[in-house]
Amino acid sequence: MDLRTLRYLVAVVDEGGMTQAARVLFVSQPSLSLAMRRLEDELGVRLFDRSGRGAVPTADGARLVGLARQVIAEADGARERVRQVTNLEVGRLVVATSTTLAVHPLTPLIAALRGRHPGLEVHVRDASTAAGALGMVRSGEAELGVVDVMPPDAGWGWCDLGAEEIVLVASPEFAAGLTEPVARARVAGLDLGVVPSDLDSASAAATAVASMAGRVRAQCAHRAMLWELVRDGTVATFVGRDTAKTVMPWASLRSLDPPLWRDAYLVWREQALSPAGVALVELARGRDELPSER
Repeated sequence: MDLRTLRYLVAVVDEGGMTQAARVLFVSQPSLSLAMRRLEDELGVRLFDRSGRGAVPTADGARLVGLARQVIAEADGARERVRQVTNLEVGRLVVATSTTLAVHPLTPLIAALRGRHPGLEVHVRDASTAAGALGMVRSGEAELGVVDVMPPDAGWGWCDLGAEEIVLVASPEFAAGLTEPVARARVAGLDLGVVPSDLDSASAAATAVASMAGRVRAQCAHRAMLWELVRDGTVATFVGRDTAKTVMPWASLRSLDPPLWRDAYLVWREQALSPAGVALVELARGRDELPSER
């Protein structure tokens, strides 16, 4: 018994006979009659009372028709859902990253994806560190990740998202006595605030920041709290330039001497991506065409 045979069965009942159903189904009447005979043989019951004109279902036939309608409806619904997912009319995409990379470069990518495919549901998971994001992608908890290190082993696909300058961010009062740029050796003598997980990355940028953080006066698990401490002039911190311009427009920014840059990569396991995942990768590869988030 297959879905086509069930459709034949329902058509015979709805059209009131083999001849009429064959015409609707665009099959020959003998082929349709043979399919119904084979279905009866397979089930071991008579499905139609053939004593009169037409095809009147028996009690067993009527019960099977009811079940067939349910199966056909569910199959058609599943087919429609697959079509919608394939065409990005609906769908769900999970991306893992750290909050340091969420504002830039991920936000404009997600905004562009949702703008083109408003039916998509996007979940961005905070993985704290690059290792955490890679782990979530490896385990299947997330489909893609945004990280500041290259994937550590084979079996990964990746796309370069470019580099963002890491700058010293402070309140205008705190920054009043700082030159532009600020020598890295000078930073070690400043009161600084950090998010501890930012220093756990294996990236060159995180290693450089850790080497400059000589006087850490505030360690905050919550980034928003750290930014408020910076606003109050209690500490300075390190933030990507594009990120700082977006979320800390009140801040004074100082480049470092020598300058410090952080690379970002979109990564995924080398296997079949969902249509939504493919769409995000395509946007990332053509990110120069995206509108600026500022």
